Amino acid sequence: MKYGVFSQNVWVFPDTALDEGKKTASLSLLKGQTGGVQVVISGLKVGGKIDFSACGADGLTVFAYREMEVGVNRNTNGFQCGALTTDDWDSVSRDRVRKAPYVTYDPLQPLTDLTVEKEQEVYYISVCPTEQASAGERTVEITFAFGESVVSIPITLFVGNKSLPASTLKLTNWYSISNMATAHDIEKNSPEHEAMAKQYFDLLNDCHNNVFWTEINGYLKAEMRDGEYVFDFTEVKRWAEFILANTKEGAILEWVPFVGKASWRSIPFQINNLVKEKRQDCIYNKDGRKYLTSFLRQFNDFLTENGWRDISIVHMCDEPTEMNADDFRILAGIFRKYLPGIKLIDAIEIFFLEESLDIYVPKNSYFQLNRNDFEALRDDRNELWFYTCNMPGGKFLNRFLDSPLLNTRLLHWGNYRYDLTGYLHWGFNRTKGGEFVFEKTSHNASLPAGDANIVYPGQGMPLRSMRFQQMKCGVEEYEILRALSLQDKKKADTVCKSALLTFDEYIKDVDEFDAISRELVLAYEAI
Repeated sequence: MKYGVFSQNVWVFPDTALDEGKKTASLSLLKGQTGGVQVVISGLKVGGKIDFSACGADGLTVFAYREMEVGVNRNTNGFQCGALTTDDWDSVSRDRVRKAPYVTYDPLQPLTDLTVEKEQEVYYISVCPTEQASAGERTVEITFAFGESVVSIPITLFVGNKSLPASTLKLTNWYSISNMATAHDIEKNSPEHEAMAKQYFDLLNDCHNNVFWTEINGYLKAEMRDGEYVFDFTEVKRWAEFILANTKEGAILEWVPFVGKASWRSIPFQINNLVKEKRQDCIYNKDGRKYLTSFLRQFNDFLTENGWRDISIVHMCDEPTEMNADDFRILAGIFRKYLPGIKLIDAIEIFFLEESLDIYVPKNSYFQLNRNDFEALRDDRNELWFYTCNMPGGKFLNRFLDSPLLNTRLLHWGNYRYDLTGYLHWGFNRTKGGEFVFEKTSHNASLPAGDANIVYPGQGMPLRSMRFQQMKCGVEEYEILRALSLQDKKKADTVCKSALLTFDEYIKDVDEFDAISRELVLAYEAI
């Protein structure tokens, strides 16, 4: 058997040559910080049992996973283009890792009671020093045994004296509780559904997600009584309580957008009237306004009765644009009247919204192009986050499957670089069924590959991914940069800028980044 060791910051492929890898690896981690390496092994016998062990791992949490294949069937288009995917390789080749269609590895299957499936396989080893780990440098020997055939790989590990700083970054990955049932062919709202959802929430907690998409549509009931709209929040409460019971202290309930648009740029704003089973203009239509204000008044009472006002943030309507900015400001006035004191948040496509929001969330590209205007909004009352979704493409950082793998990690260095205190993404587990989960990850060639999900539905469990691990590591490095800056801002800024100068100007060499990541840990150790 032969093997090659690769940084966790680079994609590997079925045709990756082993001589491109190394024979060992090195990691530098604080206590509580996660890192990892990838190992490609060839010459395997299909059907053989896989045994994994780690020697010298006292005080460490070490997990091994088999990396699973996914198909990238379309490439992501450039930043300023209308279509989100393309077959025109020449126009996007500078910013994409390979020409589609191709196969790479992303889902991570826990290496428990597995057998070899192919002559060459890829494994990911995650390492995290616990609080009990001894500080200093050591060698950890990881071993893969396939019957009598053994591969042993030394990893040089530096463990810091200090612990990973506490989480401060607001992180929200929009998940679908319904998908947690349908993706695994489980009856919705059944005990099996709740058990599966708990596994998904374990992953959300593990990646430091602390702001939780809380659904109303689909659970809310409404009726007309004596000419008044009356709302039943029983099922809404059930799932909100589930979220709070399965998340860490300090979790924030992020109530989903109540109001919608007929199309992305359309006017007016509309709300689903559950009683009349139709969408109504909720600003200029009298009955639509009545429905909205009745709902908001009763929703405010609902939050108050459950003691959730202080842990709630509320979306009004996702992605307001220049065309409907005036109506959005009117909508904000209605929300502020009936939800007094509760923070309003939205992903936005325009900056001149005045005092409409408390948390402004532009795309990273739009923030960068209009930075001065957004900085003018920043004060002790307003927060600035950023988001990515099916855009931007091109050279701007995003977490698509055909983006460099390092880009997903660097997104959160961007949080530090611009003092953006939160990150939002719509696609945690919003995969469609069938082949679009693993084989054709660009859904119907419309969404960029991987945009809809960063976890996958496995057999009886959700599967984290390489991009999931990159997000987790990037969030942890944000916290180290932030904590370092409180003592030595010049050093933190210097380290950050050596990896990321802007959202479209950043490091691409993974060996150089690995060195910068070690420098960050050592700088924090030194303060």
